[in-house]
Amino acid sequence: MTSRMTQNFSHRRALLVCRMGYATEHLERTLVKLGLNVEYVPLGDDRAVISLNELDRNRDILFLDGDLPSPLGEAYSATPQLPPVPLIGLVGLEAPSRLKALLNAGATSFLKKPVHGSCVYSALFLGVNEHRVRFSLKKNAEKHERKRHQRKALVKAILNLMEVNSIDDETAYELLRKESMKHRMNIEDYSQHLLDECGFHDHLYQSNR
Repeated sequence: MTSRMTQNFSHRRALLVCRMGYATEHLERTLVKLGLNVEYVPLGDDRAVISLNELDRNRDILFLDGDLPSPLGEAYSATPQLPPVPLIGLVGLEAPSRLKALLNAGATSFLKKPVHGSCVYSALFLGVNEHRVRFSLKKNAEKHERKRHQRKALVKAILNLMEVNSIDDETAYELLRKESMKHRMNIEDYSQHLLDECGFHDHLYQSNR
């Protein structure tokens, strides 16, 4: 199923991680015309004074100046990251190292400095929608990894119950199902609870058949 593209950026917040000046004056002006609220993020020793985890991906958009050395910290310049909000790279010096740093920071679109107003909407459209796609893929991958881990826990708990109680797999599964309902947990989480919290010969492993 294809998800809907974001086309209207009115009432969003543009957070500019850059120095104020000629290179970005058209960017600020165009963002305001498009209905965004514009804020400059304070810089301390060329590092953004901001907590990324407190940002709202449905509201905030970061504009990151690639000419600043590691403005989001080393973690966001050394290895590929997906920031919690869309990130648009501002490209000045087109050196491979600068471009790589923006890619590692998670930029999903770019604007060349000095920024021309006619390019801003396209960068917004591509940056916000590509970030949404990547964010969704990341969440799906994390969900599948959790399910894979939960399935392993379920299998282990069934095998343990079979050995401790000398029962078959169907009986062990049914025992797990009933106990998980009693504890108001899904069967996978309850299986993990048994593995994490209980010893192999704990009374919770004992069947009351």
